[in-house]
Amino acid sequence: METLIYKIFLENWQRKIVAVALAVILWLCVNYSITATKTILGVPIRIINLPADKTIQGLLPNGILNKRIALTLSGRKNVIRELEPGDLEVLIDSSSIDRDEWVLLITKKNLISLSPDIDLAHSISNVEHPEFIIKMSRLITAKIPITILPPIGNSPPGYELLDIWPQKLMQTLSGPEEAIQSLKIRGLEVVFDLNEITKAELDAIHSAHLNAQNDEISFHIPNHWKEVAIPFHNNSLEEINDPEAQHLRLDFLRNEFIPIDKEIPIRIFYPLKSLEEINPQTCTLAISDKVKERHGATIFNQKIFTKNVSSLFVEIIKPNMEIVISAAPKNERETLLWSLEVVAAEDLENTYVAYFMGDLLKSLYNPDIALSPQHQETLLRKRFRDYLQKLTLYSSPDQKLQIDSYWEDKFIKVKS
Repeated sequence: METLIYKIFLENWQRKIVAVALAVILWLCVNYSITATKTILGVPIRIINLPADKTIQGLLPNGILNKRIALTLSGRKNVIRELEPGDLEVLIDSSSIDRDEWVLLITKKNLISLSPDIDLAHSISNVEHPEFIIKMSRLITAKIPITILPPIGNSPPGYELLDIWPQKLMQTLSGPEEAIQSLKIRGLEVVFDLNEITKAELDAIHSAHLNAQNDEISFHIPNHWKEVAIPFHNNSLEEINDPEAQHLRLDFLRNEFIPIDKEIPIRIFYPLKSLEEINPQTCTLAISDKVKERHGATIFNQKIFTKNVSSLFVEIIKPNMEIVISAAPKNERETLLWSLEVVAAEDLENTYVAYFMGDLLKSLYNPDIALSPQHQETLLRKRFRDYLQKLTLYSSPDQKLQIDSYWEDKFIKVKS
């Protein structure tokens, strides 16, 4: 056995070492001389040294085009077979380009290795690619309108969305002339998600008494929400740069059951079409448990409530509220229709707006984030009118007020 081992490893060992070394060298030479071809998809193209007044359609802020290219590379097999799209990029120096549109020609000199372990310069022998046209455009800057869309999602429990303000902003953008002009027409859009706002956040604002009216809660939009997607930047999000964006807020109403602790007049409306039959001489409102008389006027005698409106709104309108029963012949209706009316609503709207626009508002709102007076007035007038639309009377938290009235013996009677 020892003789066999001696003959294999030790006899003529110098020659054997030389043979092994030559074999290794030969293998390396053969291995490195073998070439291969591979197509790499989605290779990024980086543009440098653009003229200050020029840009390229689809050029992202990081200097890379939003459109990528497929490269067919030939070279050393051991390098080619390991290449992936993230291992390289194409670098184009535009300083030598003297025209606005040109066909891209990529050679191995344009290839940049993104991996320190890959030597592209000495490993690639040939580069092929489909036709790729690059078009430079004039770089312009303009203000693009941003529309703040109605929020998606649901308000936190116990709160109702009132409105959002401001609803229009302007984004100052620089980019290709064609893209900017198109955006000036189409505009940009931003939408917020109510599901990202918690009840605890609104409760904290309510507890801190940060609003002029404690049941109207202003949630100021966090800075990291104030972003807009730019189409020619691959819809990447950019910070909204309109100074008015600092005022962005969502206003909520804290849902509360509000008693109307004031008597409300009740009267009859006599339609003209039936005036000969039904008029103040032939039909009047009967006094009952629910209707009492005072100085010749009739007053609705029942405790009533409302909700889905603010307490300030109720305080302002309740002196001008009245219940109106619409008279009708028996053969037309057995139970008469009724409605709640607010008299001189326009004057009350002015009172509502004036309340917020005075010195009280200035002391309660942070001047750094308050709206301009003109914008504030627009918002408040819309809110008042929305409250008028929603105004509903209730006899209990879950029961809308019902007034069952009917015509009998020259009287309109209200059931107790």
